[in-house]
Amino acid sequence: MKKILSLFMMLAMVLSLAACSTNASPSATLPEKSNTPTNESTPAPSDTNGKNLVVYFSMPDNVDDSTVVIDGETLGNTQYMAYVIQETVGTDIFRIEPETPYPTDHDELVDLASEEQSDNARPAIKDTIENFDTYENIFVGYPNWWGDLPMILYSFFDEYDFSGKTIIPFNTHGGSGFSGTISTIKELEPNAEVLDGKSISRNDIQDAEQEIVDWINSLDLKQAEEQPDSSAEAQQPTDEARKTLVVYYSATGNTENVANYIATATDGDLFELEPVEPYSDADLNWTDDNSRVVREHDNPNERDIALVKSTIENWDEYGTIYIGYPIWWGIAAWPVDGFIEANDFTGKTVIPFATSSSSGLGESGELLAEMAGTGDWLTGERFRSGVSESDVTAWVESLER
Repeated sequence: MKKILSLFMMLAMVLSLAACSTNASPSATLPEKSNTPTNESTPAPSDTNGKNLVVYFSMPDNVDDSTVVIDGETLGNTQYMAYVIQETVGTDIFRIEPETPYPTDHDELVDLASEEQSDNARPAIKDTIENFDTYENIFVGYPNWWGDLPMILYSFFDEYDFSGKTIIPFNTHGGSGFSGTISTIKELEPNAEVLDGKSISRNDIQDAEQEIVDWINSLDLKQAEEQPDSSAEAQQPTDEARKTLVVYYSATGNTENVANYIATATDGDLFELEPVEPYSDADLNWTDDNSRVVREHDNPNERDIALVKSTIENWDEYGTIYIGYPIWWGIAAWPVDGFIEANDFTGKTVIPFATSSSSGLGESGELLAEMAGTGDWLTGERFRSGVSESDVTAWVESLER
């Protein structure tokens, strides 16, 4: 993404609607792209990220006035805000989805939203939040529909007890701002503290990343430093006499940039994984069902990608191996698999790193470790596309290797 989400993908989940005025209908959005290599599903969050949680509702339809496009990936406005918040604070994230999917046709969706409001409906929510009681600060995001909360937000507030918690609203709109929704949330959750929140017009959202980050920083929330699976717990000593190697596959250059930053910070050597048959731009077009990357995704037996070189001279000299890759459909881009299978990681510390615009690291490192069968694999880190060198260096230094 840009600084925070140079797309992902924080990620292809759903796209948001926004109201044109207090009495206007929900505005339109583009259909969600579901085949992106950086796409991720949004599971019910665990309690591993401490006190903070981002919950959001965002709904796509077939009109394009309420989306953000980053590096070719289309995100809904509310979805984009949720990803920026998640990235900045280091939270778990939960997407509110109806059990019965909403229509993606704009006119049908507008009519349904109006009908739900007239009926004071409570649409059923598909999933539930695990360990909800462990969270203290809940960011709640939504578009402005007909000058009100979407009715599925009423379902959400009916389902969970926010007593003693802090609710931090955020929304996207077409001119109506929050309307009266902050007061509504206070009425629905009288035993919670409800902050004023942040509202951004769909006309400004494309360039609002820094505005969102500044708002988050003004809240003075604790970062999620208490993560059992975080790199902070992966601080294991390494034999300083053995060298560091940074291995990477990069499809569009984002992973290559991070690899270079890591090599500089560690004084390590670089090794690029190059497919014998390189991926062209057309090959990487996940919106084309006939493209190479989509074909390989749909047919796992086609993911055995031959590499120009899969083994490294003086392999035994290296004690720490960083392995980098983009996230494709929630897993490591499969061109790295050949390198993993071709090498023995016994006695080495292996640190995965990934780039994506929206997807997290997920289980990609664990799956590679399982494939390798040897080595001491740490949790690693996912970086947004366009991450700064200082951020990467700070992560490397946090490992105290």
